[in-house]
Amino acid sequence: MAMRAAGRLLTRTDREMHVLHVAPEPRLPKSDLAKSGKLAKQTYQHRLAVETRRILQEAKKILAEEGIDALTLCHTGSPARVIIRESDDYDITIIGAKGRDAYAEVGLGPVASRMVEHGAGCVLVGREPPSDKQVRILVPVDGSAGSEQALDALTAYFDLESAEITLLHVVEKLWLPAEEEEEASDPESIQSSQFLLELKREAEQLLSATRVRFLQHHSGVTTSIREGVPANEILSEADQGDYDLVVVGATGATDMKHRILGSVSSKIARNATCSVLIVRVPE
Repeated sequence: MAMRAAGRLLTRTDREMHVLHVAPEPRLPKSDLAKSGKLAKQTYQHRLAVETRRILQEAKKILAEEGIDALTLCHTGSPARVIIRESDDYDITIIGAKGRDAYAEVGLGPVASRMVEHGAGCVLVGREPPSDKQVRILVPVDGSAGSEQALDALTAYFDLESAEITLLHVVEKLWLPAEEEEEASDPESIQSSQFLLELKREAEQLLSATRVRFLQHHSGVTTSIREGVPANEILSEADQGDYDLVVVGATGATDMKHRILGSVSSKIARNATCSVLIVRVPE
């Protein structure tokens, strides 16, 4: 599903795609090595090579059906470590949310989790590929460096010509006093309401400026403002709007808040039912 999603979302102009399979290191039980030694190891390596060839041929066939002629590569070792290392040489790293035998819509497997947390640059977590309907892309924006770089990656690598794009800003107001706890005439309540209105005005200005950036690529761009917890509101919009892709920036922050609560990008990657592009900016 990840390869099909990438084939239908990414622009194909001047793009080169490589398919990487990471095979485990050959490890035989000591009992087998004691019995037949070198012959057992050679037999095991042969079976591994046959399985690797089958997997890569299947991947090439899937991409060929999407009109993509990919180069196949193979390495041995820890999948997460190898992929993270190799990703430094690529513009985008595409990875499935889970292994081949996992069918749950949400959640991440161990390799995808490592990539989301530690992968550099752009990581596309591929889930259900877009159907024949118009592709819908959700782009949360907050004016941060991560958000800005995510916008650049989207316009540079993705096919936006026929896509329907929604720019979303979430006004985070949890730290403001709850309205029911304050009298309407209370000075602190009035000040909080005024500040919330100012946050919404700033959100409108940000969305308007961001929309202008997209007009040169695509005219069908809508904007939306929500209030609440950013990750929750983004996931809610993604689910209700039946989106095919969510694009989020990540700063790579490692402060106490992120260690305890987790980052917005990680929560979205784990819980979204569609594909998620994470664009990481070093802290």
